[in-house]
Amino acid sequence: MNLHLKKVGLTGSLLTLLCCLGFGPLIALLSAVGAGFLVNDAVLAPLLVAFLVIGGLGLAATYRRHGRSAPLVVHAAGAIVVFMFTFVGFVAPLVWMGIAGLVAASVWDLIAGRQTRRAARKEQRRKHL
Repeated sequence: MNLHLKKVGLTGSLLTLLCCLGFGPLIALLSAVGAGFLVNDAVLAPLLVAFLVIGGLGLAATYRRHGRSAPLVVHAAGAIVVFMFTFVGFVAPLVWMGIAGLVAASVWDLIAGRQTRRAARKEQRRKHL
């Protein structure tokens, strides 16, 4: 379940941010399917916050499994940077840095989870010998 939260959070955040940044093909697609109203900041801001929270909840759930808080901290910092520099005072390079932080947090969390599972399997094999 938590993996799905992370995927939904990251994917939703990235799509919402691409709308905020005026990514033409995505805006054209939304307009073509009748969802052009999503390009309004009044809709995008709460939608972005919701997706960032969903991604954070997914990372918090995996934190309990592997015990490494760094991915969660990086996600929180990236989320704050993304929101502040998208809706409070727009600075595109900082928005992209925040996006990079969100992606890095997800990758870092994935690696931490794999390392934890690998160590658990190794320990289990050691006990059986």
